[in-house]
Amino acid sequence: MKLTRRAVTVAGGGLLVSPAAAWGATSDTELRRELEAAVEAFFAGWASGDWSAFLDRCDETMTFQFPVGEQRGRHEPPNGKRALAAWTAAHKAQGNRITESIVDLKLFASDWIIICDRGSGTIGGGPYMGLHALFMRAGPTGRLIEFREYFGDIAT
Repeated sequence: MKLTRRAVTVAGGGLLVSPAAAWGATSDTELRRELEAAVEAFFAGWASGDWSAFLDRCDETMTFQFPVGEQRGRHEPPNGKRALAAWTAAHKAQGNRITESIVDLKLFASDWIIICDRGSGTIGGGPYMGLHALFMRAGPTGRLIEFREYFGDIAT
């Protein structure tokens, strides 16, 4: 197991990602860099409300899967990226932000990265604390071809 230490600062220090365990079977260093950059862009989108860098890392042929809300379910091409863009636009419009994320696990498996974190911020105008499992898969170009998220509220 390789321990990595990463601190990401977004919007004047609004996002902190703690030390996390990282291991896996992805030996392609360029693919790992692309997956890491997608994760960083995802957390930056949450912290700032600007999701453009994350959406730019998503392929038009992607699949998006989410457990609740208007974009609930599995959205396959050609609707996946549109559903993801609608999801990010809704969070931006509502002012939802996750400004701190403590990454507990980072796993690379072939063309996937799996992140388990504890995030906090503001959702729906109130304080939010949640557990998240993020699954991102890169295609041959390095852009994301699949994104899945699972989460639970830890504030209750």
